Amino acid sequence: MKNEDNKTSSLKLKKEKLQKLDLRGIQTLFRNVSRNHYTLLKMVDNKAKIILTVNSIITSIFFGIHFFNYGTKVITINVGTRILVISSMLSMVFALISMLPHRYFGKSFNKSGYKGALYAENFSRESLEDFKQEFKRIMSKGQNIYDEMIGDLYFLGQVISIKQRILTFSVIIFLIGLVATIVYILQTIDL
Repeated sequence: MKNEDNKTSSLKLKKEKLQKLDLRGIQTLFRNVSRNHYTLLKMVDNKAKIILTVNSIITSIFFGIHFFNYGTKVITINVGTRILVISSMLSMVFALISMLPHRYFGKSFNKSGYKGALYAENFSRESLEDFKQEFKRIMSKGQNIYDEMIGDLYFLGQVISIKQRILTFSVIIFLIGLVATIVYILQTIDL
């Protein structure tokens, strides 16, 4: 009987512990989510750099071949080359757009009432006194700190999502151009 009572009380204690607010767990959660967001932002920028490098090499090679052919006075660019160069250049434009510094914007940001006090672009326009006042407001209550971090993480996630979509579009443009060029070349080759 005592053994069952010990198990029951032990289970109750464990259940109570799990239901209590775990400050270290909350801090770990925010730290991990922030790190993940930072990592995703770096990944988007690195992928955009790769796209820019590959496309600029392709564009430079084709422009070099066609425009700096000293033997002929006539510049001839076939359709396949045009497709590849145009798609490469469009892909570079979208890769560059995805690398632009992020901003919090949109209907959900405007409707939220979130001021974005943790984001440098938002508070860089404020005076030092306004910035101090805003931070005092945030620090005045423990829940304000968490609300501010949650808002910042949410809108940063929104920005990352937009950047990833733009980057995906950039890659799709390049792939379409590459496939179209390959198809064109294969159709023009006498087999």
